[in-house]
Amino acid sequence: MLKPHRVVLDKFSSYTEEAAAFMRRRRHHRREFVRIRFQSGAEADLPAGTPEADRIAAAARRLIELG
Repeated sequence: MLKPHRVVLDKFSSYTEEAAAFMRRRRHHRREFVRIRFQSGAEADLPAGTPEADRIAAAARRLIELG
C-alpha cells in the first residue's frame, strides 16, 4: 500500500509531465504567420518570410514592446 503523500506526489508528477509534453508539442508546431483582416470581413494570410509579412511582424513586435 502506498503512503498517502506518495499518491499525491505521483498524481502531481503525472500532471506536470503532461503539461511539459503539451508545451513541447505546442512549440514544435507553432510557426509565425501574418493574417490581415479587412474592414469588409475578408482575410488574407501572408506566407512567412515574404517582405510584406516581415514588415508587418516587425511592426507588431514594436507595438507589443510599447504596450
